[in-house]
Amino acid sequence: MISNSSILPYNISMKPLILFVGDSITHGTDWASKIDFAEVQNIAVPGYLTDDVRAQLSEIKRINPKVISMLIGTNDFGNTEVDRTGADVGQRISEIIRSILNGSQTTHIVISSILPRDFRFADRILTANRIVSSVTHNRITHLDCWPALSHNEYLRPEFLLADGFDVHLNSAGYEAWSKVLVPTLKRRIL
Repeated sequence: MISNSSILPYNISMKPLILFVGDSITHGTDWASKIDFAEVQNIAVPGYLTDDVRAQLSEIKRINPKVISMLIGTNDFGNTEVDRTGADVGQRISEIIRSILNGSQTTHIVISSILPRDFRFADRILTANRIVSSVTHNRITHLDCWPALSHNEYLRPEFLLADGFDVHLNSAGYEAWSKVLVPTLKRRIL
């Protein structure tokens, strides 16, 4: 995996490139160890908001990957700096998706649903996910992660990292997410 500080301007491998974009959830595992059919670059950063991914758009367009795997939005809820509505977060993510599609004629986006969290955010997360899933294009794949990771609209406790947050995945959580995400990415690459 390439660190955030050494982003390559282009893919020097003959394999197609998957670019991971998002926050600590996306940043928290070694995706390259789970994917043997493509090169992997992870520019996700812990704490990132939709604002931060918007700021990365020129970099994302410059990298021009074959596929982008994106999970963003959870930090826009209940943050000390921002506490957005579900509609606002859904619109922001939708705008990011449209901007990526407009900047590339070939990049495919696999957008993972915002993961369930504390009950205080449940309605807003559902609203944001509903808005994002309404954005359609032949280069967008929506991946609903809830069936693989949740029970009764909460992340399964056995998938949570013991760090006091209600959304950070442990190795079992990443394995469950990988089981649905990696085959989806592979279909977009091949």
